[in-house]
Amino acid sequence: MLRYRLYQDNRRNAANPGAWYARPAVSQTYDLDDLAEHMAAHDTPFSKGVIYGVLTDMVNCIQELTLDGIAVKIPDLAIFSVGFKSSSSETVKDFNAAENIKAYKLRARATGQYKPQLLKQKVKIKQYDEYKVTSDEQTEPSEP
Repeated sequence: MLRYRLYQDNRRNAANPGAWYARPAVSQTYDLDDLAEHMAAHDTPFSKGVIYGVLTDMVNCIQELTLDGIAVKIPDLAIFSVGFKSSSSETVKDFNAAENIKAYKLRARATGQYKPQLLKQKVKIKQYDEYKVTSDEQTEPSEP
């Protein structure tokens, strides 16, 4: 069940000041160890240790390949690649990668069953039940 919390956009430059929006509420974060333990509990013949080793190797290989300009596709999850932001130059000759490439990021584009149009059909969503009033009179959800 995907849960969400409501928040009020009170930024001075907001397109709709005071409007309320939803954002996903993450209840916890699993690291590789937790993921391996979760996977091992799914009636697999592989131990948590074996799964952890494979996942660690997978992460290292995805990093190695994406840093070499190779996109890695994990079906029904995402295509991983490295992207960057670049500023312009007046001419090709004026372009300097060290100066014009500003920021690097890991990109993950949904594939297969995780594409947005299919996710909408699969996600079950629920709002947190309890909210509390904070000192600045904004309403915020309480912890689950």
